Amino acid sequence: MSPGTPKWARMFAAAAIVAGVLFGVSSALAASSAQVRVGSVPSLPARSAVVGGLSSRTQIPIIVALKPRAGLASYATDVATPGSANYHRYLTTAEFRQRFGATAAQISAVESSLRSHGLAPGAVTANGLQIPVSATAGEVAHAFSTSFERVKLASGRSAFANTRRPQFDASVATAILGVIGLDTLTQPHPLGNRVADPASGRLTANPHVVTGGPQPCSAAVSAAPGQYAYTADEIASAYKFSSLYGASDEGAGQTVALFELEPNLTTDISAYQSCYGTSATVDYIKEDGGAGSGAGEGEAALDIEDVIGLAPKATIDVYQAPNNNTGLIDNYTAIVDNDTAKVVSTSWGECESESGSIIINEEGTLFEQASTQGQSIFAAAGDDGSSDCQTSSLAVDDPASQPYVTGVGGTNMSAIGPPPTQKVWNQSSNGAGAGGGGVSISHTMPSYQSGAPSSLNVINSHSSGTQCGAPTGSYCREVPDVSADADPYTGYLIYYEGSWSGIGGTSAAAPLWAAFTALVNASSYCDGTPIGFANPVLYKAAATGYSSDFSDITSGNNDYTPDGYSGGLYPAGTAYDMASGLGTPIGSALPQALCSGGTGNTVTVTNPGNQTTTVGTSVSLQIHATDSASGQTLTYSATGLPAGLSISSSGLISGTPTTAGTSSVTVTAKDTTGASGSASFTWTVNATGTCKAAQLLKNPSFESGNVIWSATADVILDNSEAGGFEVAAEGTWFAWLDGYGTPHTDTLAQTVTAPAGCSNYTLTYYQHIDTSESSSSAVDTLKLQVLNSSGTVLSTLSTYSNLNAAKGYHKVTVNMSAYAGEKITLKWTGTETDTGGGTTDFTLDATGFNVS
Repeated sequence: MSPGTPKWARMFAAAAIVAGVLFGVSSALAASSAQVRVGSVPSLPARSAVVGGLSSRTQIPIIVALKPRAGLASYATDVATPGSANYHRYLTTAEFRQRFGATAAQISAVESSLRSHGLAPGAVTANGLQIPVSATAGEVAHAFSTSFERVKLASGRSAFANTRRPQFDASVATAILGVIGLDTLTQPHPLGNRVADPASGRLTANPHVVTGGPQPCSAAVSAAPGQYAYTADEIASAYKFSSLYGASDEGAGQTVALFELEPNLTTDISAYQSCYGTSATVDYIKEDGGAGSGAGEGEAALDIEDVIGLAPKATIDVYQAPNNNTGLIDNYTAIVDNDTAKVVSTSWGECESESGSIIINEEGTLFEQASTQGQSIFAAAGDDGSSDCQTSSLAVDDPASQPYVTGVGGTNMSAIGPPPTQKVWNQSSNGAGAGGGGVSISHTMPSYQSGAPSSLNVINSHSSGTQCGAPTGSYCREVPDVSADADPYTGYLIYYEGSWSGIGGTSAAAPLWAAFTALVNASSYCDGTPIGFANPVLYKAAATGYSSDFSDITSGNNDYTPDGYSGGLYPAGTAYDMASGLGTPIGSALPQALCSGGTGNTVTVTNPGNQTTTVGTSVSLQIHATDSASGQTLTYSATGLPAGLSISSSGLISGTPTTAGTSSVTVTAKDTTGASGSASFTWTVNATGTCKAAQLLKNPSFESGNVIWSATADVILDNSEAGGFEVAAEGTWFAWLDGYGTPHTDTLAQTVTAPAGCSNYTLTYYQHIDTSESSSSAVDTLKLQVLNSSGTVLSTLSTYSNLNAAKGYHKVTVNMSAYAGEKITLKWTGTETDTGGGTTDFTLDATGFNVS
């Protein structure tokens, strides 16, 4: 605006500018203040009462859960489904985050939004899907525009709950799955601790069962019948683990993760191991400070000792966290993100209707991640039968009902056999529990169930799509998938609080299946590839070889009348039923089916016999294998091949061996379902029949002048060119590196091929060093190095310096046998670094690389 503009005009313009600025600010604030509520308000449990507000100073650790990227469920299914192009293409946690975690931009935006509302976000989890926040109730209430109430539950426990759904900036709300930790109304509970009444009698005593696995001490054998319990050897015998033990498979190399929300006494575990003579490694990983101290209620001790007794050489990682929703999710997240355990067992859960959608959804994401990483998760199906909410309504437990978890139900095993005498666990008459099972209200039926053949009876008269709101013609997820002994009157003997105790529950059956899976993963059938999420191969194995792989439970039901339901659900029947799932494992047959993608295919590799070849002689050996199933494509691999040989995917071993010696070779053929077979043999590579003694270097004494060698300027000289300052060791020519008194580098090199099959490989040369350096440090150096054909330094054979100065030449000898059969370059590098005026001269002559 020009200086001559009237004052009123300038004031009007200024006002307009101010108004415009304010309008812009107002508009920006309006845009940024758009808020969206996420999730749901928890419902107060029956017979609970609000008793006031929650102190604003109460610390509330929460988790802001982020949505995964599209395609996760599809990949989690494909990677576990035999025949899929992605079958067993497991991801690492880092690969999972890159592919399915929230984007860096989304994480940054959510963190900025949280900070703008007064919260301090912690570091995002390794999977890129959770942001932890620790704040007071007042800070959380302000940030999410909610409030908190204190609640007294029917059990007498005090809890709190948010009164409104959490509120987020609209710009980030679409990236958020929900907030975990805003209420403490429900807690997972151990699905075990069912104990028989010793006054009712005794279990029939059994002698020691020689399984090849751990054997109990006399104290355990004596205590078991009076506790209505079996020892580990009896359990192993019933389910035919002996064939695995007989193949020297006790789970070595496998890690089993146990999910716990209570502590245990390490002295109990030590006493159990002392009795069985085991030395399993048991590590404790404490999340959110752990689960406290003490003996717990026996759940953790049961889980740990169950796995030790059945898979004694597996490593056991016990993850312990506080028993609240934040601890629950943090514990599962640690197990999955760490990805050190390919087998996971959880004996903790709660009724689906009590878990809440945010917990169920976030668990579901974690279990999908576990599937992509090749982790098998087994969860106890519950101990209150078909009405597992302890009400008169049909219900199932979370997480056993999760689609990417194997739910484990319970049986009564009155005799170990084998085969064992079993029926559905149901102790309605004395209130000692029943195996959980039924129809999910949270999940539709996954493809491994909906696609099962009619002969398995997965879809039956009790199937329904109503509870979970499945589309017309579809059904809801059914639980359990499998079963094992769980009745406390045919229970498991554990060492707890300093004495032997019998205990039951599906929380004993879940770690049994985990231990079995660790044995399977360690077996030769799996060839080092974990089976991962087990349900697709379990149902496929049942479809192709049910009677050989599973013991069918056809007697009993899980209608647990003490809970008030008496509708007779669910009855056992042929093949699958919602009282026992597919049944219990036959350990002598099921491992091969699980490792072969559930098909039971057999791959047989023809052993070519022991092989003998010679160094430097080309090899061509075709490996042959057959598959019991027609139309299968086999892919070959090998370990232990002699240096210089490799195997193609079609089974052709070819190449030229470079090193004499004997190798133990194993060739493996695998089909598209994952079934594999192997053959082992020895391969001896002899040295060549004759070794011609030779000196390999050309122009070794430099007498042909500056030829053959690769050298920097003025390195290869004769005595006259050196002016008498340096002279040859023999003849008149030699190599003179450095001697300039200023920073300088000289090199001298020659390439040779050392033949294979000789017994002597020796490099010799004469070297003279003189110096005028006064330094007590190695300021000028001469290095001899070996380089490959790409120029990469393989080794530094020697290093000399001004500190090695001496009168006259001396001989240097180097053993070069490590480079037999290789083309290498010998390179000397002289380096002067001192700028103080001193000089160092490195002279070489009469070189030789002799083989004989």
